[in-house]
Amino acid sequence: MMVVLIIIILFVLLLIDFKLGRRQHHRHARKLSFEQTTADYTLFKNGSPMYEKLFNDIYQATTQVDVFFYLIDKDYISRNFLQVLKNKAKEGVPVRLLADRLGSYRLNKQIRQELEDAGVEFRFAEVPTFPYLFYKLQRRNHRKIAIIDGEIGYVGGFNIGKNYIGQSSKFRDWRDYHLRCTGRMVKELHEVMLDDWDLATGEKIEALESPDTGSQNVRIVATDGVGLEDELKEMIDRAEQELMIGTPYFIPTERLMGALEDALQRGVELYIMVPLKSDHPFVKEAGIPYLNRLYRLGANVGFFDAGFYHAKVVIVDGQLADLGTANFDRRSLFLNKEVNTFIYEKPFIDNLRDMYLEDFEDTIPFDDHWLRNRSAGTRINEKIAVLLRPFL
Repeated sequence: MMVVLIIIILFVLLLIDFKLGRRQHHRHARKLSFEQTTADYTLFKNGSPMYEKLFNDIYQATTQVDVFFYLIDKDYISRNFLQVLKNKAKEGVPVRLLADRLGSYRLNKQIRQELEDAGVEFRFAEVPTFPYLFYKLQRRNHRKIAIIDGEIGYVGGFNIGKNYIGQSSKFRDWRDYHLRCTGRMVKELHEVMLDDWDLATGEKIEALESPDTGSQNVRIVATDGVGLEDELKEMIDRAEQELMIGTPYFIPTERLMGALEDALQRGVELYIMVPLKSDHPFVKEAGIPYLNRLYRLGANVGFFDAGFYHAKVVIVDGQLADLGTANFDRRSLFLNKEVNTFIYEKPFIDNLRDMYLEDFEDTIPFDDHWLRNRSAGTRINEKIAVLLRPFL
């Protein structure tokens, strides 16, 4: 009886912590607003070529290197990445590295000391503190941004580690999307990264001026657990013919579900692609009821099984694409710091759409056959996941 009472008291205290923490978060959310600007960009969907290009761009830097990654692992890819940064700092080029405190927990004291000894300025972002410790443990900076000399920017879904080049026995090939960009968009990405640096260090640094170039219209959307739901709903509402969603975690709000159901009812062809394998407990099971509702209304739903699907993409009528760091889940909507890029270039979107459909052809259909044959463990986890949705 005493154990049950203690559990109940603990649960109530955590709930109070979460609610008060969210209230404080919303009062102090960082708001970064950007209009359409211009850029030229290259898309990477595999980690190896992206790392090769990123490392080489850092190697050639002459002015300044500013990098943020949510997750930096502790393996040979990560060591190579950190060594490139250390080498550049030793040349006298200012190098700043920011990483999420929980996502990059493997960066131990020894690694951090080696970075400091080489001249790299390193800080953790989103370090959980009192008050509202439980809530702050949920709040993560999920962005991935690199800025080289104020001229080249990287943004997208890849973190740093060997998993992201397909060297995982569990996940094999890792599907993701990452952009390398030049033009005015780079300064705006730099402003996002330096705002995170300011929050972590108290040091205000001006973003470097980027070349006034770029032939394509883009818009940066930086969110802090506020505003992303509005952006996604607006995209869904504008769909007239086709809507494609790719995400590793599909746990929408009822507001977004209503928008998706309305889209299906007005004749929009809806595609949703999620991974068959999950990299976190309960996230796949939490999405099943939502996928089932949309499937019943005619949505095309598929489980990607040619590796792990980590890409975050929304394509509307072949006219607008959203690529970035935000997942289609409650964490990205209401807890995490994210950064996305809205793209309007038709040839680029056509190519992205073709890649999406090529992957979708390899999916396992979400249908009555799959539902009937899902395991007892999956069914049990679906029930548990209902209680965990706010944290998923």
